[in-house]
Amino acid sequence: MKAVQQGGPIMLVHRCIVAYAPGVFFFLILLSPLRGEGDRVLEDFAQIYVNEYFEPDERLRLSGDSQKKSRALANYALGRGLEARGRAEEAIQAYTRVLEDQPDQFFLARKTAYLLARAGEQGEALTLLEKSLASNSDKPYAHISLSEFLATYQANDPAGRQRAFEVSEKAVTQFPDEPAVYEHLVKLYLSADRREDARRLVSQAGARDNEDPFYWLRLGRLAAQVWAIRQGAAPADAAVVNAIYAKAFDFAGTNSGVIEQVADYYHATSQFDRAIAAYVQIIGTEPDRIDLREKLARAYGGKGDAGKVLETLREIVEIDSQNADVHKQIAGIYMRTERFKEAIPHLQSALAITKGSATEYGALGRMMIESKEFEVSVTFLTEAAYLFPESPDFPFLLTFSLGGLERWEEAIEQFKAAIALSKDAQPQLLNEGFYFRYAAAHERIGNFKEAEELFRKTMELITRNDPNGENVEFTATVYNYLGYMWIENDMNIDEAGELIKIAADLQPGSGAIADSLGWFYFKKGKFEQARDELLRAESLLEEMDAVILDHIAQAFYQLGDQQKAIEYMEKAVELDSQKEEFTTRLKEFRDGTARRLTPAGADPAPKDATPAPKETPAEMPAPGETAPQ
Repeated sequence: MKAVQQGGPIMLVHRCIVAYAPGVFFFLILLSPLRGEGDRVLEDFAQIYVNEYFEPDERLRLSGDSQKKSRALANYALGRGLEARGRAEEAIQAYTRVLEDQPDQFFLARKTAYLLARAGEQGEALTLLEKSLASNSDKPYAHISLSEFLATYQANDPAGRQRAFEVSEKAVTQFPDEPAVYEHLVKLYLSADRREDARRLVSQAGARDNEDPFYWLRLGRLAAQVWAIRQGAAPADAAVVNAIYAKAFDFAGTNSGVIEQVADYYHATSQFDRAIAAYVQIIGTEPDRIDLREKLARAYGGKGDAGKVLETLREIVEIDSQNADVHKQIAGIYMRTERFKEAIPHLQSALAITKGSATEYGALGRMMIESKEFEVSVTFLTEAAYLFPESPDFPFLLTFSLGGLERWEEAIEQFKAAIALSKDAQPQLLNEGFYFRYAAAHERIGNFKEAEELFRKTMELITRNDPNGENVEFTATVYNYLGYMWIENDMNIDEAGELIKIAADLQPGSGAIADSLGWFYFKKGKFEQARDELLRAESLLEEMDAVILDHIAQAFYQLGDQQKAIEYMEKAVELDSQKEEFTTRLKEFRDGTARRLTPAGADPAPKDATPAPKETPAEMPAPGETAPQ
């Protein structure tokens, strides 16, 4: 028996039999059908032994053409490997052998020619391309390759440049329906500053009787280059370009790809109505094409039709509710037109999809608050506080939302949370504005002691942070609020009056502060001063307040002017008919049964005089019924 190579076929079989005998029978069963197909056995195939080679059966030998293809593939693979390793000279040799067996590979001929040229063998490269053209004269790219090489490597030789044009012009004559030959020749014309020749050539191509839409698309792109059509500029001086794209559209039939490219051209050149019509046509047959709807929206935007842009974007999110970018675009449109409430749900959706940052959540929360969407903001900010538990922004913002809903006890809890989180992270949040609102929340639920402490802290912060007294309006508001709270609850009346007077000096034009000062005079029994100051408050307010009208009515009544008291009390009831206290007081004024108070400095009324009032100044409207400013 002949010696066999180590690990060869026979050795492998022996190993299988020894190690996996049961599996051999299964393997032989699988092989049995192969023997039935032509009755081939192992000896039919080529076998290699030590120093010997046995040809395969005649039936398995490659034909001449097949041998050439086989050799070509092997040499091509070899060339690629050599080229990748930087061995260009050996790669050229391998590619040359490919071309000997497969002369129709004109693209490989082009590649090999450029490798030769870069190696300094321009003559050999040119010869190779000429030979390739001779073998492939019916292939337009063989002509283009030779012309391109001449224009590149013989650019400084007039004869070489001329020949590059001649080869390309001949290709145009020989292949008049091949866009590539026009593209190449136009490139040559433009590089030689022969734009008019390029335009003449494109016009000539545009006169062809060709029904291939892709021919017209490529020619259209070429025409746009020749006529220098720019993005965003309508081709007013290039009717040829429009005519070419119109032919692409006419021959497109149901080919949406062609129609879309034509529409893109119209859009790019600001021909929005044509672009819109083309996009709509495609969407009619492909309604789920979101990318097309986005293009349609942009076309409407270019036209300036904001309503259609919005309508189209809404259609997109109906199809794809998880499209965060479109949600943001819709929100942007609403925000530009100050329709913030409509923008909010789309911004919420975008954040939910993209898992936005704490900063993004905070910005949206502020927008909700500014839009007075308090219910929505409470839900949103509560979720944000859960997502970002270390951020003080969200309890801080929740104080605004809950305050807007007058859920004061919940607001107070958020004030506490904001303080705990802000001390180290964002101490700047805990400024005089924060503590003023915190104090007001306590005042609203009757926690006057806590409110007083927080108001005093607010005033300390004002002194520290605004030593020059620049923030006059805010300072006046704080002094007025604390003073009014005291007056309403018969607490520290004289100190309250001093605070309100300071506020009035800081802001003499404030109707709210004038009302507080007038009410202070009323509480002190100075009814004439009260009336005058309260009437001044009325004149300063742009929108009348029912509480101020009630105050004026009471001042007139205590001065004995029952008719004026009734007149102002009627106005108060008209503005706030739900307030039972106003309705009762009006009835008492009309009946003359309302109690009269003792003016400041007057002696107490004798026992047989007008009965003492049922209510003292301390029994005036409850805290929070007015909104001190």
